Amino acid sequence: MPNEVKDIMQYIISKSYEVYIVGGYVRDYLLNIENKDYDLVTNMPLEELKKGYPTLHIMKENSHRNTSILYINNLSIEISTYKGNSLKEDLSNRDFTINALALDINNNLIDPSNYQEDLNNRILKVVKEDGSGIDYDPLRILRALRISLSHKLIISPNTKKIILLKKELLTTVAKERIYNELTKILMYKEATKYIDEYKEIFFIIIPKLKETYNFQQHNKYHIYDVFYHTLKVIDCVEANIYLKLTALFHDLGKPDKFFIGEDGIGHFYGHWITSRKIFKSFCKEYKVDKTTESIVSLLILNHDRLLPSKRKKIIKFLQVFNPSYLDMLFKIKRADILAQNPVYQEESLLKLEEQIKRIAEILKEKPVLTEKDLAITGNDLIKLGYQGKDIGIIKKKLIVLINGNRVNNNKCDIIDYIKKEKK
Repeated sequence: MPNEVKDIMQYIISKSYEVYIVGGYVRDYLLNIENKDYDLVTNMPLEELKKGYPTLHIMKENSHRNTSILYINNLSIEISTYKGNSLKEDLSNRDFTINALALDINNNLIDPSNYQEDLNNRILKVVKEDGSGIDYDPLRILRALRISLSHKLIISPNTKKIILLKKELLTTVAKERIYNELTKILMYKEATKYIDEYKEIFFIIIPKLKETYNFQQHNKYHIYDVFYHTLKVIDCVEANIYLKLTALFHDLGKPDKFFIGEDGIGHFYGHWITSRKIFKSFCKEYKVDKTTESIVSLLILNHDRLLPSKRKKIIKFLQVFNPSYLDMLFKIKRADILAQNPVYQEESLLKLEEQIKRIAEILKEKPVLTEKDLAITGNDLIKLGYQGKDIGIIKKKLIVLINGNRVNNNKCDIIDYIKKEKK
């Protein structure tokens, strides 16, 4: 326990009040896991505490409880009044038994209900077995999944029953809170096991995901339905949130675009466009940050794109696809192949690697992809007599000429070319 936390606790005790550290810190302390989330509970009015700590920021949580944040020496310490009239009542109102434990200033464990036994047995249980704790904050449904994943805990049968039964309550939770938990869940290695086992919960968050379940693809390259193909793609990408979200959403447009061709094979032309629309709609609803929306949308749109092999087409592709994201695109394409029929994987992977190698060769040539890559600036062109729209026109022409190896991309050669053209 950091000295800063102890000092606050000592100050509260010196004023004849009670104070304990609770929640995730206590849980992880008992598991010998580092945790820097410091949550204190006290019966001291926060307004009185503020007299000793003027920088304390008080926030009203509800009509029965206040909470506050104190920042000291790069530490964030949350201090709240009891949920109820005593520590025991406070612990009885917490989410899960493994979080309903407390430590005093001397690191003595306070466990009035013997909840440490659940922690020792690696079992996740709701404190209120009637499910009323989920009614209090339905986000606990997703927190149960995340904590189970992060701490390798078994969700008790009753808790599983409760969170599945009360899944619809997630529609009442602030979307940003749900998105925050969803992204954390996706980063765990066994996330797809939970998405499968608790699919009805995730169908509430992403309704289009439900349409992929048992949706057969009728294509020799796909031996899984769209839902399980999606889970396998998630498994095959690294713990990068852009890749995880791309994997989750990349094929959600397939059910809308499916048709059986005259060849008797299932086709999904344009599903990448529909999938991107679904993701962008999700972004708007869940208030996803613009950077994530932009990168993931780009990857979804191009995940099924046939990569070019000819120089001219590669340069044209690189002019519309930001090369900074090529590595992620290649990773999602590999994962997509690895989640398909194993019979065709080797052939498809070899073809992809050849395409990647060819693109890498072109990038080494340092082609001019944008006007910023030109060795000449707008001011240089003004000095050469260009004005207004003519500057843009000559820049576009130069890009074509340089990429066609007709002019070298250095300032002197470009100026020489322009002067010759003007004669």
